[in-house]
Amino acid sequence: MSTMNSGLHCTISAEMLHHLVEIHFGTDVIVKDFSLLQGGLFNTTYRIQLEHAPIVDVILRLAPERVETLSGSASDPLFSFERTMMAAEPIVYEYYRKAGIPAPNIMVCDNSGSVIPRTYMFMEFIPSKQLDDPSISEEEKKRLYHQLGTNTAIMHQIEGAKFGWPQSDGTIKGSEHWSEVLRAFAEETALKAAQAEYMPGVGEEIITIFIQNRDLFDQVTTPALVHNDLWEANVLVREEQGELNIAAIIDGDRSMFADREFEAILSTDSADFHTGYGCSLDSSAEGQARRLAYRLLSSYFNAYVHEHQVDQPEEGQKFHQRTLDLLEQWKQLN
Repeated sequence: MSTMNSGLHCTISAEMLHHLVEIHFGTDVIVKDFSLLQGGLFNTTYRIQLEHAPIVDVILRLAPERVETLSGSASDPLFSFERTMMAAEPIVYEYYRKAGIPAPNIMVCDNSGSVIPRTYMFMEFIPSKQLDDPSISEEEKKRLYHQLGTNTAIMHQIEGAKFGWPQSDGTIKGSEHWSEVLRAFAEETALKAAQAEYMPGVGEEIITIFIQNRDLFDQVTTPALVHNDLWEANVLVREEQGELNIAAIIDGDRSMFADREFEAILSTDSADFHTGYGCSLDSSAEGQARRLAYRLLSSYFNAYVHEHQVDQPEEGQKFHQRTLDLLEQWKQLN
């Protein structure tokens, strides 16, 4: 049915692609052409041209194949939130739409596993380019970063009932205490790293940070929706009335309800982004310590993911060293 390319990225056969189109669009719809889009390491993405369909240019995204194993076991390549995140993506985009944030149009999201052992979705194709496209001038990029800052601020005003990851049924898997979500994330990352004999001892040190400084993190009491993967490649722009504007913020499947300052793009040097965002970061010693801990946890997670999940050892080594450097910075605080 499928062949593994690298890491978790996994193609499907042409027969399966046609079958999925037939199931969701009907037997009268014809697949005129399709192509595998490059750049993805986790999900597998196709662009499909259809005939006799209301929308003739669509995107098919498929999550990694499900592994029939116990959660947390050494043979499970996915983190717990990764098993549910694509199914929750329509919920995230509904939050976006209600708040006025440009979002993709999801036509179908199937989490049943009845046809193929993967969550998948069909989305309307958006004629656009990514914010990192080299054709975008510096002046245009400054204005787009201001827009992105404004949209990020709106996103961070969306509040959840608790901290954690949105689920497909609209609930949130997590805790009313931010420290508990961080600790669980650190513990799961450390477990996977230990199973791979990766960065021995580091995970235990990071877990200890979140246990011993629980009160520091629980000073944050408002669960804000953060994208959690917001960078230029996940911002689509298109020309409207002679100027570029943001068409959609995409790949929202890693979104979670968190401290708004958990959003990594807030560390950007772009003055235009921060002007659009319009809300300064917590400059207190506590605020700076929290952001350092967030960067440390994120770097540790990314080190493991690049080294052992998506098979990018060079990137993994960069995050490995960054993690050790950030851990040393943390020790110097105390």
